[in-house]
Amino acid sequence: MKIAAAAAGGALLCCISFAVTLSGVDGDQAELAAAGRAVMVAVPVAVGCYAWHRRPGEPFGPLLVATGFGWFLTTLAESDDALLYSIGRVAGWLVEVELVYLALSFPTGRLPERIDRQLVWAAAAMLAILYLPSALFAETYPLPAPYTSCQAGCPANAFFVLDSEPGVVDSVLRPLRELLTVILFLAVTARLAVRVRHATRSMRRVLSPVLAVALARVFLLALTVAVRRIDRDSPAVDVLTWTIALGLPAMSVSFFLGLVRGRLFAARALETLGMRLHAGYDARKLRAALAEALEDSSLWLAYWIPLDGGRWVDADGQAVELPAPGSRRCVTEVSEGRRRIAAIVHDEALRDQQELIEAAASYARIALENQRLGAKVQSSLREVRDSRSRILASADEERRRIERDLHDGAQQRLVALRIKLELTEELVRSDPDAGLEKLHALGAEVEQTLDEIRSLARGVYPALLADQGLADALRAAARRAPVPSTVEPNGIGRYPQEVESAVYFCCLEALQNASKHARGASAVTISLTEDDSLRFEVRDDGAGFDAETHRPGAGLTNMRDRLAAIGGELTITSTLGQGAVVSGWVPLGRA
Repeated sequence: MKIAAAAAGGALLCCISFAVTLSGVDGDQAELAAAGRAVMVAVPVAVGCYAWHRRPGEPFGPLLVATGFGWFLTTLAESDDALLYSIGRVAGWLVEVELVYLALSFPTGRLPERIDRQLVWAAAAMLAILYLPSALFAETYPLPAPYTSCQAGCPANAFFVLDSEPGVVDSVLRPLRELLTVILFLAVTARLAVRVRHATRSMRRVLSPVLAVALARVFLLALTVAVRRIDRDSPAVDVLTWTIALGLPAMSVSFFLGLVRGRLFAARALETLGMRLHAGYDARKLRAALAEALEDSSLWLAYWIPLDGGRWVDADGQAVELPAPGSRRCVTEVSEGRRRIAAIVHDEALRDQQELIEAAASYARIALENQRLGAKVQSSLREVRDSRSRILASADEERRRIERDLHDGAQQRLVALRIKLELTEELVRSDPDAGLEKLHALGAEVEQTLDEIRSLARGVYPALLADQGLADALRAAARRAPVPSTVEPNGIGRYPQEVESAVYFCCLEALQNASKHARGASAVTISLTEDDSLRFEVRDDGAGFDAETHRPGAGLTNMRDRLAAIGGELTITSTLGQGAVVSGWVPLGRA
């Protein structure tokens, strides 16, 4: 709707430009001049509507349409009315700044580089300092000019506020601003050349027509200034000024050619990509196909694994970090709705070809999804291997601890008890009464040894957990916790030993972490629920932490390993000032 309205408005302004020029120009060339002025409005509006339609999310199309409307004002310089004539001449200065912005921001309509913004600001400053103020104290506008066919007897400057024009205007101001204008357009052209040089081959196809027209226009501008200074009445000046004026629609045509060439390249690239993917793919071939289609040999892929808060991995399942902003690498995420699939990491030069990258990603979405699943399998296998290594190491450490506790505790007590029994035996033979008293005293030591063995056994597998189940065992642990803790069992029952053991020790570890690390915590709640799985949640009201920057310790790693060993998962969420939640689930298919 907006594009149609812009096209209709452009058509109306073309008709007005034609009529104004036809009525204001005398001679046999009036129709030709009117047609030329109408073209200066029609071409940028038409190309702007096309760019707007092809790239609706980018501002270049609307900006070019607005510039076409602005160029309409320059045709008022063909009028015999002094005010309209003056408006048209001043508008001619304004459109040159618009042209600088469009040339530097093509094809997106944005200026991401600092040098581009500086050139636009330089053009705006020159307009504000050297051009616009002169409309107040210059009695006439310089002739000949690209935006009027008038050569002599032109209308006066309607904005002139002095009695006479200062001599400095013609002797200093106009030569200075003409020189600076040529330098500015030369700098803009040089900047375009640098962009073309550092762009990808596909982007060179887009920018080359714009660079060619910019080179031609800056050459003609410099030539016109020189010829006009030498001989203002030379017939060549009139031809050169009209050529510069028609350079405006020529620049719009170069924009159109760049967009079309870019689109043709994109079509060929996507066709090649489709054929490569149709012929079969693996991780290496998929990356190579995308790199060939986008003409970026440094391109690489990352896949999103949503476990444990989510992370990026490569095709082998190895965790990778995406480039940070400002690293001269850009990242384009591939998603299905809100679900992340993969990321394409490509050269910064492709930033202006987001449409091509997204189209290539759409073609490869199924392949990327399959590769993501493969990367997830590889990552899971890697985690299983690491988890097995940690479990074996933990089991070995636990055996060494039990051996040490038995050796240093119960074994030493039993050895001492045996020696005391031998001494008591001799005492009984020599003094039966004293020997019996000694035997009774040894009974207390036997009880202490039994208590130590029971304590050691509870460290391996709590007796209350085996006898009463998960809820009672956790209640007992909650009563011993330093932070007031409650247990909320919601319809849970008894489960296999490995399930109850995994959930119990995970909850116990989370409870201990909350007691040690949850600053300001006043309460901990342990919730247990059952649906198709056994779920638990340990929530505290402490200070919390930043889950994205927090590195899990050995305790959390052991919790993940316990649950992963029986097919479960652990999730940790926390926000600064809002406490932490440790939750997990265990499947009950074997319950």
